[in-house]
Amino acid sequence: MSQRRSLDHLKKIPTILGREVVYVGVIEGRDNYVVHGRVEGNCDLNGVLLIGPDCLWIGNIRADTVIIKGRVEGAIHANFKIEVRPSARIKGDLSSPLIAVAEGAVLQGRVSPDSIITRFTERRTH
Repeated sequence: MSQRRSLDHLKKIPTILGREVVYVGVIEGRDNYVVHGRVEGNCDLNGVLLIGPDCLWIGNIRADTVIIKGRVEGAIHANFKIEVRPSARIKGDLSSPLIAVAEGAVLQGRVSPDSIITRFTERRTH
């Protein structure tokens, strides 16, 4: 398995929701998303979802890979991997074959990995 970060694998420009955006509804499809604003609704993506450090997501998330830097209130399921970064604050359950939780992250919920949970210290800032 590659040791590169999930973000390093993004090959195309993602769909970006900016800091001032408030989105209410369902996000679904086959694309990569970077979310910096507020989302109230569920997500079902075939792609990578990055929740930025200023994001508040209220709703359930399902995607291939989920990277959390901000706040989530809802269940998160990834088909491949969940990365919980140091700035993340999560109220909800996590499930994925691979779950990595950085030191400093706050998680209130159950973790259901299909394998061992990996803890890491983030060394890069971008």
